[in-house]
Amino acid sequence: MDPGTTITTWQQAFEEYRIPTTRTIEKQLRSSAARDKEKLRALVGGSYRELLATAEAIVILDTKTKTTEDRLSSIAHECRPPQQDASYRPPPPGKATLAQFRLLQRCCTTSAASLRTRNLLQCAQLIVVSRLLLKSLSDQEVLAKGREFLRNRISTLRRQLLGEVDAELVNPIVTLSDLLDSICSYCLVTSVSSEDALAHLCQLRLEKLRRQLNVARQASMIYEALQYQLASLQMFKALTGRPITEAIHNLQKRPILVDPTIRDLELLDLDRTWPLIPTEIQSFVPYFKRSGPTADETNAKLEAWSQDACGALTGAMKNHLTELNDITTILELRKDLYTILLRSYFSTPAGAEIQKQVRHVLNERISAICHSEGSQLMEITKSILQGISINRPNKKSLWDPDIAQSSLSNGAGNFIKQVKIHHAGLSGALSKATKALDSWISSARMIQSQIDHLAKIRWRDIIEEPEEEYEEDASDLIQTLSTRDPDSYHKSLQEAVQKAISNYETSMTRAASELVDSNEVDVAPNFREAVTLLRSIRLSTVSLQQAFPHGTSFTQLTDIVPQLHEVVAREVSRRLFEVMEERKERSLNWDMTALPEPMPSPKAFSTLRRMCQIMLEIGGTDLWSPPAVDVVKKTVTRRIFDAEHQRWYVENELDAAYLKAALGYDTEESASNPSEAGRAGVEYWTRTKLLFGVLA
Repeated sequence: MDPGTTITTWQQAFEEYRIPTTRTIEKQLRSSAARDKEKLRALVGGSYRELLATAEAIVILDTKTKTTEDRLSSIAHECRPPQQDASYRPPPPGKATLAQFRLLQRCCTTSAASLRTRNLLQCAQLIVVSRLLLKSLSDQEVLAKGREFLRNRISTLRRQLLGEVDAELVNPIVTLSDLLDSICSYCLVTSVSSEDALAHLCQLRLEKLRRQLNVARQASMIYEALQYQLASLQMFKALTGRPITEAIHNLQKRPILVDPTIRDLELLDLDRTWPLIPTEIQSFVPYFKRSGPTADETNAKLEAWSQDACGALTGAMKNHLTELNDITTILELRKDLYTILLRSYFSTPAGAEIQKQVRHVLNERISAICHSEGSQLMEITKSILQGISINRPNKKSLWDPDIAQSSLSNGAGNFIKQVKIHHAGLSGALSKATKALDSWISSARMIQSQIDHLAKIRWRDIIEEPEEEYEEDASDLIQTLSTRDPDSYHKSLQEAVQKAISNYETSMTRAASELVDSNEVDVAPNFREAVTLLRSIRLSTVSLQQAFPHGTSFTQLTDIVPQLHEVVAREVSRRLFEVMEERKERSLNWDMTALPEPMPSPKAFSTLRRMCQIMLEIGGTDLWSPPAVDVVKKTVTRRIFDAEHQRWYVENELDAAYLKAALGYDTEESASNPSEAGRAGVEYWTRTKLLFGVLA
């Protein structure tokens, strides 16, 4: 077998080598094992002999050590000093007084040093000892002046210590051990129970929270206040129960001066002054009122504190949200607040109550924003109705010299603007109102989009991982934030929009009804208001129906618009009749034989041409929808074909047929049995109707 070959199993040997080779390998392995066994036996035997020699040396050395110790003990016994009187003798009174005064001075100095290094518990213990020493030295008139100075010094240190303790108690990033030291220091200095100290801690933190919120009502301050409230509740939870009980118990395990942290202070020099200190000071152990509230009482106190803190927080939120009208900012505030809250939701006492109150304030403000969004449409409606009183749109003729003669480089924009004004027929006030309406629709759509985005926030990635028993609560909370709240926002917005549109329709209908019911004497001003009102209704309803296709039927406006068309149609017919019938004094007799056959008379052409001109003067090109044109045609038809006035518009039967075809006036007789003139009039109108644009 090769030296570098390794065989792990006997099967491997038989698989890789032939039988003679395998037997050779077996012999080599057996001889190698026997050789290694002999080496091991020799090594163990040599080590055992060395171990026996070491043990014998240890035994000899131990015997010599005992002999030496016995010798030294006998020498010490023979050389001891003579016996002295060991009975206790009290120190001289003056010496004891000076020792206590000296210790008092050093306690003041050491406590000041401890305060500078922020060792609050040690400072409190030294102040307690100092007060005991002051009481012990109270009857020493010789030291009255120095004692009074030290008393004032200790009072100052006590006030400074309480200030540092309060600062530590309200510190949001204080550790649990430092907070326990601060509470113990407060108990030592003020002689209150641990329950009273916790009440003081809660009050301090509540006051700081209120001060913090009163300084500035900004989003950053609200975030910090919520974080401070959550951190305080978690700290209260960690403090109550065993930690604070053990901390107070450790203070009462031994006397203050026996505590190693005090006894080992070199500045006090207790080793030299200890015998001169009164026994009651040496053995003084602080006493605290034992009060152990139950778990239910503790939870009730935490919930009460949380209620007060939530009251301050929600009050600041309401004041801040009142100043916000941008839904994007409010929803961003909502996301940030829930992000802070949910990260420690289950580990924080009263976390559900905090979430409930924060949610109530946010939902209330968001609903108010949605409702105020609807009220803005009423303001726009008022501006539209105010614009109706403006008689004519602020437009110039397209052939105005300022427009027609403007340079090619700078005149295009103004020309396009005037074309749009002519097409829309809007005055300046109505243009502003229309822009405001478009802006309102965009704002409502933006709010809708922002609310839709709320469902995409992954609250599951933000919320604190719950225990198994709280999984259902976590799912319900996520469902509330992702679905229920957005649905309520949608509902509020839809209700506000529907109410606003309904109020808009009511206002426009009321204005139109008042216009229609006005006295006939006021026809001239009424028709202009009717034209403007029709334009306003057309533009606003089209925009609203496109933006909110559901629930915008405008049935009231649909019923009142034909009546407005009647008002405008009466004005068209009135002007037409004035123009056509005033010619009776200067009427000319047309030579009908000079006209080609078949062709209506100039009187019929003139009637339609003047009618188109009047319609364009009154309503431009934007007002004349098919229903409006039909109403005008019917109104004019009644006058033209009246037996008393027909002679001013019609020369012959062809004129009558032509005007009937143009105005859509068909009798049952002409429809069932059309005459030759009737057919000619219809045919001629078909060829010439494009000459009369609004009537075609």
